[in-house]
Amino acid sequence: MRINYSMVLYLLCIPLGWNFALSGVENLSASRTVCFMIALLMTIYGGFLNAKHQMKYRSVLWIFFVNLLLILGYIISNGGTGNASIFGGNNWTLGFFLMHYWLNMHWTYLGFLNLPLFDDDFTFLLIGMSSSFLFPSIGFLIGKFWHKRSDKLMK
Repeated sequence: MRINYSMVLYLLCIPLGWNFALSGVENLSASRTVCFMIALLMTIYGGFLNAKHQMKYRSVLWIFFVNLLLILGYIISNGGTGNASIFGGNNWTLGFFLMHYWLNMHWTYLGFLNLPLFDDDFTFLLIGMSSSFLFPSIGFLIGKFWHKRSDKLMK
């Protein structure tokens, strides 16, 4: 049985996001920046390891597909892309949002950037989904090019 390094390292990044969720301060502190950089490097390295062990590209996309399903569940249960209400709203919508938030907790750093684009719940979901696709894919591509280069050097 092969280990999916990308998925394992992605899931190991989740506790790095606890720094964001549990501290009440909404600023870009040094510890948050360090945790974000560690999570970023770990997800890229997970994709790199999958490529190094000659796994298929789809092996880095499992978390992305889970995120995609959670977003689709959020949209269907919410009736659109609006904000989820904690009090008096649809419990399914809040459940999908919280599951997605937990799975992508280490990307909450990006939500604290002071851009008007990040004022919506759905935008936060898109950030997590895009990050779960982009960073492992970059690592996988780096690993593929590295593997091809090392094969040429060995010959």
